Amino acid sequence: MRTRLVRIACLFTSAASIATVALGLASRPALAKETSGSARLAAKPSAAAPAATPKAGAASPKSAAASPAGAASPKSAAASPAGAGVAAAAPSAPKGKAGAKKKAPEPPPLPPAPARVWLIAPTPQGPWTLRIDNEGERPMRIPADVRLLRLEIDTLNKRTKKTVRCAAPAGLKPSGFPERRALLLAPGQSYMEHFDPRLLCFGKDEAALAGGSVVRAWYGWGPPPKWSRKAPSPPFAVESTDDPLAFAPAQGLAAPTLVLSYGLPPKKEAAGGEPDGAEPPSPPGDGQAQPSDTTAQPQGDKAAQPQGDKAAQPQGDKAAQPEGDKATQASTDSPAGAVAGQPATSSKAPGAGSSGKPIVDANAPRLELKSEPWSDAASPRSIVVRSSARNAGRRPMTVAIRSRMFEFHVAGPNGATVCQASPPTGAIPRDMFRTLKPGASVDVSILLREVCPANTFAREGLYEVTATLHANEPGTGLGLDAYTAKVTAREPTLLRVKSAPEPFYAAAPRAVPTPKPEPAEEAADAD
Repeated sequence: MRTRLVRIACLFTSAASIATVALGLASRPALAKETSGSARLAAKPSAAAPAATPKAGAASPKSAAASPAGAASPKSAAASPAGAGVAAAAPSAPKGKAGAKKKAPEPPPLPPAPARVWLIAPTPQGPWTLRIDNEGERPMRIPADVRLLRLEIDTLNKRTKKTVRCAAPAGLKPSGFPERRALLLAPGQSYMEHFDPRLLCFGKDEAALAGGSVVRAWYGWGPPPKWSRKAPSPPFAVESTDDPLAFAPAQGLAAPTLVLSYGLPPKKEAAGGEPDGAEPPSPPGDGQAQPSDTTAQPQGDKAAQPQGDKAAQPQGDKAAQPEGDKATQASTDSPAGAVAGQPATSSKAPGAGSSGKPIVDANAPRLELKSEPWSDAASPRSIVVRSSARNAGRRPMTVAIRSRMFEFHVAGPNGATVCQASPPTGAIPRDMFRTLKPGASVDVSILLREVCPANTFAREGLYEVTATLHANEPGTGLGLDAYTAKVTAREPTLLRVKSAPEPFYAAAPRAVPTPKPEPAEEAADAD
C-alpha cells in the first residue's frame, strides 16, 4: 500500500512538472509546436518506460487512468493558443511606439511688443501728458484711451504714508477694447493726450498728488496672475497688425516710475528798498537812450554825476538823483513857507485814513461762501452741488438765502457755461428772512439740472463748478434792512460725470510723429 502511494505521488509530481514546462514553452510562439508535441509524448508514460519491467508496465495504466494531469494537459494545450496570442501582442507594442508620429516642434517665442508708455507730469496737479511710442519696425494697434491708465502713488507724509491707487470708476472706464478708439501706429509714430490727473485720483485721493510722491503707471488691462501658465487673452493694450504676428500681444504696458515735482517756484517779489509800484532799474542801454533826463539836469550836475549812475537812473526817479539835486528839487517843489527837510502837510480829506484808503469795519457782518470740494455723479440728472453760506463777521445779520439766488460757472469738455441766477422779486415773505449769528451758516443743496441749460453736462468727464450767491433781497417792503451782496466761493467744486449722452471723446484719435529729444537731453543721456 505504501509503495502504491509513493508511486502515485511521483506520478503527480512528474505530471505537474510536465504541465509547467508546457506552459513555459507555450509562451514562446516559436516553440509552440514543439511544446504541444512534447506534451503528447509526456501523456504516454508506457512508451517512455522499458518493456521488460512488469512493474512499470503495470503501473503505467493506473497512472494514466488516475492522474488528472493527463486531462489537464489538453486544457493547457487548448489554452496555449490564447496565451500565445497575448504573448505575441506584447512584442508588437514597441513596434507601435516606434512607428508613431513625432510631435511637431514648437515655434520659437515671439518678441515682446516694441511699445513704450510715457507719463509726463510737469506739475503735481496737472495737466499731465500720456504718450505711447511705436519703437519697432512693424505697425501696431492700440486703444487710445486715457481711461485705461492706472496709477499707484507712494506719498511721503510720515503720518499718512501709504500707497494710493487711482483709476477710472467702473462706469467711466471701458470694460473691453474701445473699437472707436482703435489707433494704428506706424513705426516712428506716437499717440499723445493731455489729461487732468484728478480724473483718476478723485476725491480724497487727490491729496496724494503732491510734491515728492512716487508715481507708478500701468496702461491697459491687468496681466494674468504670476502662478497662471495660460497665454494672455484679449483685450490687449498693444497687438500686431501682421498675420502671422510680428510680436507678442500684451494686455498692459508699464510706464517708467517718476517723482512729482513741487510745482513752479514763486514769483520774485520787489526789492525791499523799492517803494510799492516803483519800476525796476533800467538796463545800462536804456539810460543812454533817454536824452530828456540829461537835458533836464543842470550842466554842473552832469559833470559831477558818474557815468554809471546816469545809465542806472530811471526816468523820473527822484531817489536815484545825487544829493545836491534833492535839495534843489525840494526847494522847488515845496510850497511857500515850507522848511526844507520837513514833510509837507497832507492835503487829503480828513477821515480817509493815513493811506487814503476807505476805512473798513472788520467786525461788520459779511457772508463767506464755501462749496464742497468734489462731487461724483452717475449721470447729469443726479448732479448735486452743496454750498454753505456763513456769517464771517462779529455782528448778526438778517438775510434771505434761496436756491434760485445761486449762479454757477461751469468749465468742462464742451467749454464754459454760465447758469444764471434769478433776479430779485421783492416778494419774499417775512419768514424767509433769517438772522445769522456770528459764525452761523446756512447749507443749500442744488440740483444743477434745474438751474443749468440742458446740454451743460452732455459729455462724460471732469468739470469745475464755481458757485456765486446773489443775496439781492433787501426786504425794504417789509421794513427790514437785510444784508445784500454778491459772494463767490473761494474754491470750485470738482465734478466727475460717469455717464452722459455724449461719449468721453468728441473726435477720433490720431497719430503724430514721435517727438525727438532735445540736444540737451541727448547730451545728458550720453553722459
